[in-house]
Amino acid sequence: MSVKKELLMEKAKNGYTVCYVDECPLRSQCLRWLAGQYVPHTYSSYMCVNPHFEGVATINCPMFRNDQKVRFAKGMMNIFTSDMPRRVEPAVRHGVIGLTNRTYYFEYRNGSRLIPPALQEDIRDLFRENGWTGEVTFDNYVDDYDW
Repeated sequence: MSVKKELLMEKAKNGYTVCYVDECPLRSQCLRWLAGQYVPHTYSSYMCVNPHFEGVATINCPMFRNDQKVRFAKGMMNIFTSDMPRRVEPAVRHGVIGLTNRTYYFEYRNGSRLIPPALQEDIRDLFRENGWTGEVTFDNYVDDYDW
């Protein structure tokens, strides 16, 4: 197990949705199943994956969260450069807001919310769709679990 026991215990105590499907082929690499092993016995209720939900306990489980760290971007304060056409910035900003919401956009922008890998690629696609062929670089990068 690559995830520290203390971190799993913290998540389990703080309301993270856990899983107890022992027949799942992905359980040994799933953050939800691993955290479920540490829910305190003193809790009378907690959030749990519905084992009857479509696709749960299959190789394509929609609730699966890999126990390997991924690279998140942190911040977009310097993502727009002076050599970009003026139309790129508002188009990308509105595009990100459309993919998420206004609050998340500003949290992604100032770095208070990490940008997951899939959204990073969506943001790069927005730049390409609006005519920017240069590199898209976020302010910083952080390796963490995709809870």
